Amino acid sequence: MTYAAPQSIPALGRLPAYLLLLAAVAAPLSAQQRLRAAESAGLRKTPTRGEVATLLKGAEVVAGRTDGDWREVTVEGWVYTASTATTNRDGFDITITATGGENLRREANGSVIARLRTGAGLDKLATQGGWTRVRRTGWVPRKALENPSAPPARTPAQATAQRPATTAQRPAATAPAENATDNPAEGYAAVLRPTSLAVTPDGAEAGTLKPGATAQVLARNGDWVRVQLEGWMHAADLGPVTTEARQGVSVAQVRANPARYVGQLLDWTVQFISIQTADELRPEIPVGRKYLLTRGPLPEPGFVYVIVTAEQLRRFEGAEPLEEFTLRGRLRATSTKYLPTPVVELVEIVEGEAAKGAEE
Repeated sequence: MTYAAPQSIPALGRLPAYLLLLAAVAAPLSAQQRLRAAESAGLRKTPTRGEVATLLKGAEVVAGRTDGDWREVTVEGWVYTASTATTNRDGFDITITATGGENLRREANGSVIARLRTGAGLDKLATQGGWTRVRRTGWVPRKALENPSAPPARTPAQATAQRPATTAQRPAATAPAENATDNPAEGYAAVLRPTSLAVTPDGAEAGTLKPGATAQVLARNGDWVRVQLEGWMHAADLGPVTTEARQGVSVAQVRANPARYVGQLLDWTVQFISIQTADELRPEIPVGRKYLLTRGPLPEPGFVYVIVTAEQLRRFEGAEPLEEFTLRGRLRATSTKYLPTPVVELVEIVEGEAAKGAEE
């Protein structure tokens, strides 16, 4: 007995229900509505709880259901396989195990589009070398999303001029020159409206500038500018002037009283680990700037980011991992936006092999 091949595909309405469901699930994400993160936003398990990641500005997502002010979205990307482990929790294939979380990248070793929290569950899609392609669905505020065809983002100068004083935007992912904070001053600019002066981009507020104030622009970092101001104040409102570094200060102390320690000189003993390049996940350090990843301050088990100039960097290019030295640095931030790691600017090396190299 022979069978005649069908001459046409049955209409969708005549397909069995399970095949319709399979077709819907198998539909590629590219065929669904795509949106873009207009600003950094937390990705939650549900609209009310469980943040599992932070989407960075510009990250593309696939939009799903809405629930009041919240929108369900799906994001795909690549993670470093060594930072994951298999799991069957909540129906996911793998979970993030790296302490402090892990980057989600657009491509393997590509640009960062999100920061995944430790313990975040993910659907595994593919592997390539030491990288794994993953997918995660969650909820973000609807106001944090925009259509990819929206007008391009404003220039840093426009964003600075139009940003409300109460709005804190993270720096854009575009990288300035490596030593952005060492650039010569651009000139002077007038403050257009009442605005907050922050210690670092997205950092603690240091004061408020009134319209008409004049600031010298020193450097740019995404939507932020570093400025220098001069003025007069009553002597009775100023503490004693000191050029001495504080010793024996713990990380717990600086976190408990940031106003007292930010901007102060500290002597900390640390262990050199590696030379790193700042990315958009560390807005306290200009994007593209070199810094040292160090362990300490000893005997504490944490870490310290040490910003260095190009000249200072040369002293560490041949340094051995875990080489111990005492630095004198100006505390720039008590922690970063995503990690509890203090940031200091290296002023000088007080003691250690690196100090000997500087003398030579």
